[in-house]
Amino acid sequence: MPRKTILRGTEEDTLEIEGDLPDGTRVGVLFFAMRGLRFKGTPGPGFDYREALWRKREGDAWLAVACDLDSALVRAFGRRIVRYPDRKASFDGSWRVITDRGELSVRAVEGDVHPDAVPPRRMLVREGERTWEIPWEEIPGERSVADVEILSDTLSEPTFGARVKWSREGLVHRGRIHMCGFASEIRIAARHPT
Repeated sequence: MPRKTILRGTEEDTLEIEGDLPDGTRVGVLFFAMRGLRFKGTPGPGFDYREALWRKREGDAWLAVACDLDSALVRAFGRRIVRYPDRKASFDGSWRVITDRGELSVRAVEGDVHPDAVPPRRMLVREGERTWEIPWEEIPGERSVADVEILSDTLSEPTFGARVKWSREGLVHRGRIHMCGFASEIRIAARHPT
């Protein structure tokens, strides 16, 4: 059972896009601009940074595959607390991430469809043979379906091992509250033959 969320911040703007690998595995990337991430109940300005979180569907959960961050301090903090496989990145505009492995640049045009919020999936991360669960909660903000165009993608293949066929529809969030905390190892019981 994961620990409770202890960090809280506001996703000023967020884009979720999904796609499929050639083997049919569902994957996605979550771009966001975080404002004021801090320990719950503490004063001060908190951390402001941009992130692109690459994830792969595993059953009822997302598995974090890579976490691109533009802040060295947040990378170190995230590696220790959340155990994300972090990468140094820069961001040009809202939806373009650039790393030493490549870039992903997306154009998203918001429409007039505003779907209801859905509960977030569990968030997992893996280190070798060990699996960790990250406590993750959200308080929805404004949501809009967006038409998505991939302008450049040289990053999905080095991230997932294969090029992604991206959906032409995504979801933009404004002002979503983001809460997370220390990753906890999931102990998987050994199976014995019967």
